[in-house]
Amino acid sequence: MPAGGEAPTRTREVRQDSARQDGTKERIVALYEAHRDGIYRFLVGHGLSPAEAQEVTQDIFVDLFVAMERGTAVNSERGWLYAVAGRAAVDHWRRKSRVTQVELDLTNATQELVSSDPSPEAQASKEQRLRRLAAGMSRLPNEQRLCIQLRMKGLRYREIAEVLGVSTSTAAEWVDSAIDRLRGESR
Repeated sequence: MPAGGEAPTRTREVRQDSARQDGTKERIVALYEAHRDGIYRFLVGHGLSPAEAQEVTQDIFVDLFVAMERGTAVNSERGWLYAVAGRAAVDHWRRKSRVTQVELDLTNATQELVSSDPSPEAQASKEQRLRRLAAGMSRLPNEQRLCIQLRMKGLRYREIAEVLGVSTSTAAEWVDSAIDRLRGESR
C-alpha cells in the first residue's frame, strides 16, 4: 500500500459526508419552510400553548435532521413530521390528563370565505356552517378529531394510522365515523 494510501479514501469519505450533510440541511430547510406553520397550528390545536408548540415544532425538525443524518429511512417526510407531532400531542394530553377542545382558525377560514363569495348572505351562511363545524369538531372523541385534522392536512389513511399507532382500517373507520357525525350535526 503506498504511503498515505488511506488519506485519499478518508478525504473522499469526509467530502461525501459533508455533501450528504449539506443536502440534508437544504432538505430540512425546505421542509421547515413548507410545514412549520402547519405543524405549529396542529400542535396548538391539540392543546399545546403557543410557546410549547413553537419549541416542539423546532424539536421535531431537529429530530428529522438527526434521523436523516443517521440514514434512517423516512419514506414520507410529511407523514413522519405529523406522526412525531401527533405523538407529542398525545404525550401532552397524557401529561395534562385532560382534554382540550380543538379550535379551528376561524379568522383565516372566514377570510378565505369572504374573498371567495362577495354576497353578505352567502358569507353569513358559510360562517354559520363553519361555526357549526367547529362546534361539532370540539365534540368528537380525540381520536376522531385528530384523524379529521390529519386528513385535512392531506395525510392518507396509512399515514394517519402511523401517527396514531393503529391499523389503517381503524384510522379509516375513525375518519368515516367522524365525517358521519359531523354531517349529522350540520343538518
